Amino acid sequence: MKISDIETADPEALAPVLLTLLQRLGQLGRNGAIALARLVEEDDADVEEALEWLADIAAGSLRE
Repeated sequence: MKISDIETADPEALAPVLLTLLQRLGQLGRNGAIALARLVEEDDADVEEALEWLADIAAGSLRE
């Protein structure tokens, strides 16, 4: 998937890409987290909402 396709991607197309990216970020550890943190703007509501969803997924509380 190209970065330009992300804005119009449906959930089924985007989810595998996001999972792969999160796994890679986990492999990169602190350095990866710091690189990402440099890009995130303070008070970005979309990022904050995404993090809440990810926390729910990590806690196992989000299932169909």
